[in-house]
Amino acid sequence: MEVKIELYEANNGKFSNINLVFNDLKGIEQKVPLILRNFVDAYDLTKDIKSIKFDLFLISVLVYGIDCLLDREYYSDDGWAREIDVTFPVYNLPSWTGQEIILQEALKFLTGDYWNIGFELNTIDRIYIETKGRWNKNRKNFNLDKIKTTSLFSGGLDSLIGIIDQLEKLNKDEEILLVSHFDFYSSGPNRDQNLLFSDLIKKYPDKIKANWIQAKLALSRVNINGDKFNTEGNYRSRSFFFIGLGCYLSPSSNLIIPENGTISINYPLTPSRVSSLSTRTTHPFVISKMQSLLNNLNIKMELQNPYKFHTKGEMIENCLNSTVLNLLVEKSTSCGKSGHNRSWENKNTNHCGVCMPCIYRRASLNKSNRDNQIYGRDITRPSSRNSYVDLPAVINYLRKDINLEQMKRDILINGSVPIEDLEDYAKMVLRSKVEVLQLFKDKGNSFIKSELNI
Repeated sequence: MEVKIELYEANNGKFSNINLVFNDLKGIEQKVPLILRNFVDAYDLTKDIKSIKFDLFLISVLVYGIDCLLDREYYSDDGWAREIDVTFPVYNLPSWTGQEIILQEALKFLTGDYWNIGFELNTIDRIYIETKGRWNKNRKNFNLDKIKTTSLFSGGLDSLIGIIDQLEKLNKDEEILLVSHFDFYSSGPNRDQNLLFSDLIKKYPDKIKANWIQAKLALSRVNINGDKFNTEGNYRSRSFFFIGLGCYLSPSSNLIIPENGTISINYPLTPSRVSSLSTRTTHPFVISKMQSLLNNLNIKMELQNPYKFHTKGEMIENCLNSTVLNLLVEKSTSCGKSGHNRSWENKNTNHCGVCMPCIYRRASLNKSNRDNQIYGRDITRPSSRNSYVDLPAVINYLRKDINLEQMKRDILINGSVPIEDLEDYAKMVLRSKVEVLQLFKDKGNSFIKSELNI
């Protein structure tokens, strides 16, 4: 499926209008707006709309939009993988020439699709125009010399711990930059990020100040004619946009991507989850390809995940300020289904309690005796194997005797990792398995304990 990109000269105070264009299965041309809001803070920090870092940012915006554009149900041959042809507009064309393959490999692994990528010169002179007559008091003031580290800030528990740890490591006159985004058709992350930021700035006022930039990006749910448009809801590419945004904004030479190793590796609970059901947002292969791309583009940026060999429970136990963590942990959200609470027994929560992110979260909190939150449903007290969608896979995984060598082989099957790191990753996944099993030992009812033989 070929997707064309239409960019327009910007209007006063706005980012360029973007349309993604393709012919649907009936041969009808569809033009769907891709909307980027709140770019003003990013511009206040960078004053940049033409650099190689901006090119990467714009490509990440477009990738996110294209991923949402093509509903897998209709535009894949096997119910999952799509073939996507696209030519990205860039201002620094000589630098991008020759980078097609590495970008295709990263996106193929990340989204599960077959990308055929090209580059062309971006001829838009002004892709963003600052509001005329804007007062200085309405601008954010960034002291770039004091910002020593930049961290992605999702509103989840891992990013909260990562930010607390970075703040604790900073010297007195050093600051951090927090980078966030959310799709404005899904407001949950916006709520989580605002709640956590308001408390973090109270705890660390001199190290955060106003150093938070939150981008808002979404593909329209209607085409330019106002007709309703079905989008793909998997959001596999959001981490690519997150990294592109962070690299563009970071005035430091590092970008912290805080994610526990269990989620990064995302070991499939069953063989059927090896491909489509196994998300790869911060998998070592994706990070490695992105780092190679940055190096090839001469972008002086190191992507760092300090927790790649840590379970979520170990992240909690080793947090450098447990007092602040204890105060804020319940304001963080790990659930991937927090907006779908119709069937929940307890609706006064942001966590369904039965998806894999919730299970890992609860197991990690249980490891340090912090499992005091309310969940929509209680995975530890089912009445049958089919009480919850993921439960049969969880039971089979926990019952399976997996030794270190088997785990190493399984990890390699699920995606390339550096051989020198393979054993550390395998040991970490096995420790994570122990954390989840311990949750059921401590909290499970007689049925689940019988199913798990514990």
